[in-house]
Amino acid sequence: MKDILKLNIGIAGCGTMGLPMLEVLLKNKLNAIGYDIRSKNSFPTLKDKFISSKTEFFDKSDIILSAVRDIEQTIEICEGHNGLFKLNSPKIFVICSTLSPAFLKKFFLKAPDNITMIEAPMSGAPMRAKDASLTFMVGSKKNEFKKVLPILNILGDKIYHVGEFGAGMSVKVLNNFVASCSVVAVRHVLSEAKNLNITTSQLLKILNSSSGQTWFSENLENIDWARENYEPNNTIAILEKDVRSFLDGLANSNSSSSNAMVNFQNALLKGLKNIPSFPNNDQ
Repeated sequence: MKDILKLNIGIAGCGTMGLPMLEVLLKNKLNAIGYDIRSKNSFPTLKDKFISSKTEFFDKSDIILSAVRDIEQTIEICEGHNGLFKLNSPKIFVICSTLSPAFLKKFFLKAPDNITMIEAPMSGAPMRAKDASLTFMVGSKKNEFKKVLPILNILGDKIYHVGEFGAGMSVKVLNNFVASCSVVAVRHVLSEAKNLNITTSQLLKILNSSSGQTWFSENLENIDWARENYEPNNTIAILEKDVRSFLDGLANSNSSSSNAMVNFQNALLKGLKNIPSFPNNDQ
């Protein structure tokens, strides 16, 4: 299966996750290129490894890892002008973005037979993309998983084959709901600590050695978006999108959440959009 490393790999979406993934592939001497809706001038370090034309990008890629932002961009790259689904040549398409499981189920049925569809949503934030320690949750046939595994092993250190197509995304949105809860909770208590005469540093030190420890609190200094307020195009907004993906998945399932849980889910969305500002270090 390692012969797959000799094929041409394309990263669609060179944002905060896609760009470091591409850089890791290039560092490992793989034949890899990138494509993004932004111009080549936005990626000066990539030089000839950035392809501005979608048509040329697909022509030069045997395997495409999609790290675009959302459903809209996923549809555009596949069904839009010169989209992937309009090609006749065989391609492997690996969805690494976090999308609604309900959308993904319908989207899978639209793929032509020449496109092998695999979903491998990733977790770990840009810091883990940069040091190639991402977690991937894969949904595909077993033989398809084994085929792309050598690539994922270069990009991450925890690779899980969850089940058939769609299973990986289901786990991912469940995971991201929990992660989003922890982000809001940690930011909330950090903003309120001063009102109980506790400094930020005091709280974090004890929080991270007690039952309140979370991935977010423990990695606060290494997460580049940890201090962001909500903006429509930043990572806090991506968390909101991920929570909505989880809720869309539930809405199209046999879920029967209680009113209390529905209220909690809605409160989380409001909490992300109104997340407290990060306190000054001396508070």
